[in-house]
Amino acid sequence: MAEEIVVEPATERQVDPEVEMAAVNTEVCDIEANNIVKNHIIASMAMGLVPVPLFDLAALVTTQMNMLRSLSEHYGVPFGDSDSKSLVTSLVSGSLPVLGVVGLSSFAKLIPGVGTLVGSASLSISAGAVTYAVGQTFIMHYEAGGTLENFEPKQAQAFFKREFDKGKSFVQEIRDEIKGSATATHAGSEEEQNVVKA
Repeated sequence: MAEEIVVEPATERQVDPEVEMAAVNTEVCDIEANNIVKNHIIASMAMGLVPVPLFDLAALVTTQMNMLRSLSEHYGVPFGDSDSKSLVTSLVSGSLPVLGVVGLSSFAKLIPGVGTLVGSASLSISAGAVTYAVGQTFIMHYEAGGTLENFEPKQAQAFFKREFDKGKSFVQEIRDEIKGSATATHAGSEEEQNVVKA
């Protein structure tokens, strides 16, 4: 004898519109914050390509300060240039391997020819990864209700190091995305030229 299975009709769950709107606002806030970081990663990568040693590092710090200012405004956190510069410096310098890679990449540019190419390429990736890690660290801190006044670089260093490793992969994705759009643009212009010739 076959057993009869009774399926009860699904009941609709009532979702509080305010809860749903808060979830949407949080998601939009996260997307906006990550877009701020992504835009500054691209700028950092470009700064890494500057062939002048040490100028590239100064430009990188300026780019990161601009990112931190934008994130602070986004989260409604008061921002002070002098405080934030020392916090970012403490955060990055607390991770000696990261700082060493960035510094050596910049100094490699002193070697004519190959040094400039290798230094620029490696600094571009490192600069983007450091910017990613700084951005993600402050996003996490601000989302937890933190401010620049209560940010503790030493406590954030382990998170920063993990995010730096993630940042290298993220930077590679951005590079591939940029190359893909450049290739598509180039292919599109070739098609336009072929249409004009025909």
